[in-house]
Amino acid sequence: ADSTNVPALSRLGMLNEFEFQNIDEAERLYRAALTLQPDDVSLVYDFAVFQQERRSNKDEAELLYKKAVSMAPSDSVVLNNYAVFMREARNDTDAAEELFKEALKASPKSASTLCNYASFLENARGRLDEAQETYILALEIAPEETATLYNYAIFLEERRGESIAAADLYKRVLQIDAEDNDALNNYALLLQNTQKDFAQAKALFLRALAVDGLDLATLNNLGVLHEDCLLDYGEAEKYYRRALELAPFDVTSLCNYGGFLQYSKGDAAAAGAILQRARELDPLMAQQLI
Repeated sequence: ADSTNVPALSRLGMLNEFEFQNIDEAERLYRAALTLQPDDVSLVYDFAVFQQERRSNKDEAELLYKKAVSMAPSDSVVLNNYAVFMREARNDTDAAEELFKEALKASPKSASTLCNYASFLENARGRLDEAQETYILALEIAPEETATLYNYAIFLEERRGESIAAADLYKRVLQIDAEDNDALNNYALLLQNTQKDFAQAKALFLRALAVDGLDLATLNNLGVLHEDCLLDYGEAEKYYRRALELAPFDVTSLCNYGGFLQYSKGDAAAAGAILQRARELDPLMAQQLI
């Protein structure tokens, strides 16, 4: 690419980031573009997201978000994502709420901002009635927005105990996107745990696995279903072992397989070795799962 052609540098950076998975080269190209046009708000914002998501570089990401906001104080996309960053990366709920409010002032009918703000009200503030009103408003504006449908389904299931309404929302997500892995897994778990429809749950988990055969959550969910509900220990072990073949140091997979060996297979020695590995990797998480 022409080293002075900013659009070309940016496009090549995106190609390296998303297609080639060459993160170092993507960063070099993004920095080159920013050097040439340091006051381009889109470049600054995109690089903030890159630093946050690809590098986990919170400090540089925050500096870039601040710069983007100073350049475009009414840009609802920038404000929305900066708010999410402050909540998730900095745990600064007051700053996050102010940014969400600024984003909604700039764009009151932004369904994505409303959805994120509803999630914030639910999980950071515990203001459930406000959260529900905000989810509903977001769906009135964009009734086919799968992220909002999915998050509201979880809200209804976990916060209100309305499993039938939640199931309807998961089904709506899957009508729009039949390969939404999260919706497939969550709907399957609802059918498994609430409605005891193990056959349909299994069918949904297998659909999710067909979408992404490397997804650890799906493999573990299939293991638990076969172990606890279908009492098919051979199939359960197959899925647990496949998860660990893909990710030998995944604490959730280690705990699930260790528990299976201990309680379903009665192999205390093998279980002890597996669970000890989990404790060494993440003592707190292992304690919560075992």
